[in-house]
Formats: sequence, C-alpha cells, structure tokens
Amino acid sequence: MIRNLGWALAAAASLAGIGAASAADMAVKARPIAVPVYSWTGCYIGLSAGAKGVGIRETLRTEAVGALPATFLDTGRREAETWIAGGQAGCNYQTGNWVFGIEGDAHAQNWGDSNWLAGAPLGPFTNGSYFDLHSSWQASARGRLGYAMNRTLFYGTAGAAWTEVRSYVNLIPALGNGPNILGYDARTLTGVTVGAGVEHAVTDNFTLGLEGRYTWYQSQRFNIGVVPVGQIVGAAVVIVNGNAYRDVQIQTGEIMAKANWKFGPSAVVAKY
Repeated sequence: MIRNLGWALAAAASLAGIGAASAADMAVKARPIAVPVYSWTGCYIGLSAGAKGVGIRETLRTEAVGALPATFLDTGRREAETWIAGGQAGCNYQTGNWVFGIEGDAHAQNWGDSNWLAGAPLGPFTNGSYFDLHSSWQASARGRLGYAMNRTLFYGTAGAAWTEVRSYVNLIPALGNGPNILGYDARTLTGVTVGAGVEHAVTDNFTLGLEGRYTWYQSQRFNIGVVPVGQIVGAAVVIVNGNAYRDVQIQTGEIMAKANWKFGPSAVVAKY
C-alpha cells in the first residue's frame, strides 16, 4: 500500500515537472503597441491666401424737397473679383472627436467696381455720370465647430465680418450749367460670414487647410452730395437742390488655402 502510494507521488511529480517545462517553452503574447492620437487642442497662428468674388447691388436716390418727390434708380447687379492675402490666429479645444474653436483673420484685397450710367436716366442721374467703389481690406471673428479624424479636421465656421468700402462719384448735372459734382465717402460695413473647411496636421505643429466662405453685408448708404433735383418754373426758373445718396449692398464668396503653426499639446497616447 505504501509502495503504491510512493509510485503515485513520484508519477505526479514527474508529470508536474513536464507541464512546467512545457509552459516555460510557450511563447508569451506581446502587449499591443500604444498608438499616438493627434490632439487639436492648442492655439495657432498662420497665413492664408486665395480668390474672392464680389456681388454688388446699388440704388441711387435723392431726397424729397418741398413738392418735389424723392427719386431712385436701381442700377442692377454687378460683379468684381480680387485676390486676398493675410493671416489668422485662433485656439481649439478637443473633447473626444469634437473640436471647438475661435478664430480671427484679416486680409488685404483690391477689388473695384466702375459704373457709367447709360440708357434711360432718371432725375439728376444723367448719362455719362460715373460711380466707383473700391475696397482694400476685410476682417472677421468667428466660432468653429469641427469633427476630428485623428490628424484630419472637418469643420464649419460662422461669425461677424467687416470691410471698408470707398465711394467715388463724378455726377453730370441734369439741370443748369454747373460743373460736375465730385463726391467721396468711405464706410466700414458689418456683415455675417459662414463657411466650411478641412485641415490636416502635416506634422505635430504644422497644418495645411482649405476653407470656403460666403459673406453678406448690410445695405450701406454713401453720400453723393447736394445735387440739382428739379426746377420750379415761375417768373424765373429756379433750380432746386437736394441730397443724393447711393445705397449699396455687397455679398462675397471666397476660397483660400491656409497654413498654420500650432502651439500646445500635439498628441496623446491611445489607451489599449
């Protein structure tokens, strides 16, 4: 009985040793490698340039003076084009795949529109009169909401926009024999801008992007000056003068390439 028990213990010990040796020979499975995930959190500064189209709608007006009624002349819609070049700065905060941000930009531009009246004039707005508009800068302040796919960010943007527009007028008087009326006025227009874009992190700090935006500005009144608006015929012909204006509404569409240098955290390590 004791001899049989000893053989059983010896056999068990031998099997245990063989099992341990076999376990030691088995390959150990490696832990998965942690993959860095890009973070868009941080602030940035950059340069941008592109092209812009401008749509212009204009109405010429004179005020009512005494018995003489107000007049207006719709000159229709016109278009202009320009390059834009400037820069932007902003900050982003990422939570999960969502990216929230703010951005401000300013760009130089050089668009102009010239309009000579022809056809059927109305009141003091006579054939050959010249009306010109020019603008040399634009700016905006916007919010951004994006969805990040690691190093690529798709986003929408919306906010306020500003631009300065200068008005030049050379009006040929319809009444009397006076000289041409030369007018100048400059105004800063405020509008709303909306758009969308895509941005890709080429390195941890350098990103490239493409953005398109549409902007519309409120109608703005530019002064032309005091012009002859009619005449009263009596014992003598009396020329009546009144104020004249041009009401201008501007809408723009633009597309630009953007390059940014990002500060702040660049990547986080993904969890297993």
